[in-house]
Amino acid sequence: MKWGTALILGVCAVAMAGCESMGTAAQSKTTQGAVLGGLLGAGTGAIIGNQSDHAGAGTAIGAGLGALGGAMVGHALEEQDKKIEQQQFPPAASQQAPAATGGTKFCPVGGEVYPETVKYCPNHGVELRYKEQ
Repeated sequence: MKWGTALILGVCAVAMAGCESMGTAAQSKTTQGAVLGGLLGAGTGAIIGNQSDHAGAGTAIGAGLGALGGAMVGHALEEQDKKIEQQQFPPAASQQAPAATGGTKFCPVGGEVYPETVKYCPNHGVELRYKEQ
């Protein structure tokens, strides 16, 4: 049993060392979180399961719970990144549907025009003002 646990931990260590290259654009943070969580969970489950003579079951349960938890954290990070990107780089006013009231705002510093849903200029950080019709 001790060899099996050592083998599992060795595979996890090698896999985690290879995960350094996981930050490519092709892989989402949800996928990265699931993989890393699964590996950490499997290693932890193997250690705990070995203490109760159920290393295989502990590894499987730990891997499943770790992957689920890692995927949830990764998804939350993706959503946070999307929200920040939308705030920093709103679409141009011409690409958006007109607002319900038809009002637009402009930046008093640079003169850029934004829909009324944007409160601050992403370029200058000043509060936008309503454009008079």
